[in-house]
Amino acid sequence: MDETLGGTPLTAVSQRSLSEEVADRIRDGIVTGRLEPGLHLLEADLSHAMEVSRSPVRDALAQLHHEGLVTLRRHRGAVVVSMSPRDIEDVYSLRRSLEELAVRLATERAGDDDLSALKRAAGPVSIGSAGAAARQFAEADIRFHDLIYQAAHHDRLYGCWSMLRPHIFRFLLTRNIANADYKLIYKDEHMALAQRIAARDSAAAVEMIGHHLQGSYSRLVGQSAVPEDPSKSSGANP
Repeated sequence: MDETLGGTPLTAVSQRSLSEEVADRIRDGIVTGRLEPGLHLLEADLSHAMEVSRSPVRDALAQLHHEGLVTLRRHRGAVVVSMSPRDIEDVYSLRRSLEELAVRLATERAGDDDLSALKRAAGPVSIGSAGAAARQFAEADIRFHDLIYQAAHHDRLYGCWSMLRPHIFRFLLTRNIANADYKLIYKDEHMALAQRIAARDSAAAVEMIGHHLQGSYSRLVGQSAVPEDPSKSSGANP
């Protein structure tokens, strides 16, 4: 007998849908720079390249539009979004507000497993090759901050962070490729923050994350000029 909820039959569903897999692959291409800002993404081309029908591609592009990684154009497919200085400022100001809350909650709610995971993530990063170092450190950076949100034990807050995460990863790669100081920053600042959270020192931890994120933002905007998104110019057609 089928189980029901309010009279509606319930059926098993797959853990991940095909559109999610497609979105993951396109998202990875965008945040790593393989799919460059301004690039047109056509359903037919993506469908052929990934050997899937156009329906999951269409759903994936809609999800990436919701995340702010592509702009959908009527009858013209999607365009990879570039980030203007104003976009970067908006993302980082929102991230700072969210992460200060996450850190404060983590100092109050984190369990022993959460704290152990944070300290491990703040430790040395295993690098497979010199050429892959920038990406591997960016992934380790994201993983550490992801654990802070998990330690806050606030599902809606984690959901907000999940929407920002692809943009942050994209920014980290840009900064890491341009500068070699990310290794020292990662080691020192993350470990100090993990220690403050473990000590339940909310005030010091919140102050520290604010300084950490401000430094990250300043280093990013200090890079070469960020290209303006052509889709946002006044002459662009929807």
